[in-house]
Amino acid sequence: MQTARGLRKSIPVMLATALVAGCIAASAQQELVIFKGDRPADAGLVLSGWGSGEVRETGEAVYIGSTSLQVVTQSFYQGGRIALQQPVSVGNFAGNPAAYLVFQVRLPGGTGSLYSGGYGRGYGMPGVPGMPGVPGMPGAPRMGGPTMGGLAGPRTGTGRVGGAAGAGRAGGMLGGMTGPPPGVPGMGAPGVGGVPGAPGTGAGRRTGGVTGGIPGMPGYGGYGYGYRGGYVAPTTTTRVMKQMRVVVVTDGGKQYEAVAPFDPPLTDQEGWFPIGIALGAFKGLPADARIREIRVFGDAYGVFYVGEIRVATDPTPITGDAGEEQIVAANDLVRLEARASAGITPLKYSWDFDASDGIQEDAVGQVATTRYRKPGVYTVTLTVTDVFGLKKPFVATTKITVNE
Repeated sequence: MQTARGLRKSIPVMLATALVAGCIAASAQQELVIFKGDRPADAGLVLSGWGSGEVRETGEAVYIGSTSLQVVTQSFYQGGRIALQQPVSVGNFAGNPAAYLVFQVRLPGGTGSLYSGGYGRGYGMPGVPGMPGVPGMPGAPRMGGPTMGGLAGPRTGTGRVGGAAGAGRAGGMLGGMTGPPPGVPGMGAPGVGGVPGAPGTGAGRRTGGVTGGIPGMPGYGGYGYGYRGGYVAPTTTTRVMKQMRVVVVTDGGKQYEAVAPFDPPLTDQEGWFPIGIALGAFKGLPADARIREIRVFGDAYGVFYVGEIRVATDPTPITGDAGEEQIVAANDLVRLEARASAGITPLKYSWDFDASDGIQEDAVGQVATTRYRKPGVYTVTLTVTDVFGLKKPFVATTKITVNE
C-alpha cells in the first residue's frame, strides 16, 4: 500500500509523464505520412493511370527511402492515380488554416522545364518479333537544342511484350520521330528509317531512345517517351508545366480538388522542392474526411517525380523584403527582385511601381522590371500573399531615385 509521502513523490512523476505523452500526441498530430519512399505495395498504395497519364514506382530519383513515384502527365485531366488501401483521416487537422497536403517533387534534371529532353507518345506498326532492321542514316545536328536530329534507328531484338510469336519489342518501322524538342525543330537532313519487318500483332512498350524517322520524314531532337516504335507525331508547342492539380477522393466517393503553382522557390542539391496545398483550398472537404485516393496532374505534357506525400502544419508567417534602394537615370531599365518566404506556403508577388497614385497591381512575379520616364523619387510597394488566401499578406517598400 502506497503511503501519503510516496504518493506525494509520485505525483510530479505522473504529471511529467502525462506532459510528455501529451507532447508526443500533439507532435504526432502535426504530421500524417502517406508516402515516404517505401515500395508502394508495402505502403498499401495502388498505382494506376488516369486518362492517358501514368504513375509508377521508380528508383531513378529518390528523396527518402528507396523509391519514388514517377508521374507522366499530359494535361490537368491526364495523370496519375494513387489509391490508399487504408484510407487516412485528416480529422486532427480539421479547421487548422496552417494544415497542408505536402508533396516533395522533382523535375527531370532538377530544372523547371519538362522538356529538357522532350517527350512523345505514339503508335507504331508492329512486326515480327526479333527481326532486325537495317540502321537508318543519321541526320545533321539539329539547331536550337542539345540533341541530334534523325539518329539511326536501333536494331530490334527481344523485348517486353510479344508480337505474333510472343516475344520481341518492336518490328515494323524502326524508331520514329520523337517528342517535342527543347528548342526549335531540328534542321538536320531527313533521317532514313530502318527496313521494316514483316507484319505482326501485339503491342510492345518502348522508351524512345535515339531513333531515326520513317524514310523522308525529318529527324527531330529529344529522346522521347513512347509506347511503340514507328511514327510518333510531335506536339505543336513546347510548354513548361506551371501548375499542379490535385484531386482527393474521400471514402464516401466525393472528390475535392485544388491547384498550386509548380514553381520551385528553392530546391535542395538534387532538385527536390515542396509543393504545399492548404487543406482549406479543397473547398467543401469535410472536417472528418478520410482520404482514400489522391490524383495528381500537371498542366503540360511531361513527367515529374513525387518523393514524399504527407499532411503537415506550417504556421510560418510571410516575411521578406522588396530589395535595396536604387539610383537610376530616366528611361533606364529597373529590375526589382523580391525575397520572401512562408515555409511550404506557395506565394504570389504583386508590385506597384509608384505609390503616389495609389497602390495598384502593376506587375506580378518574384522579379519585375519597369522604366521611369521622369526624374523623381518613387516608392515601390511589394505585396506578398498566400495563393490560398489563408495567411496574412506581407507588405514591403523600397525607393527608386530617378535622375535626369
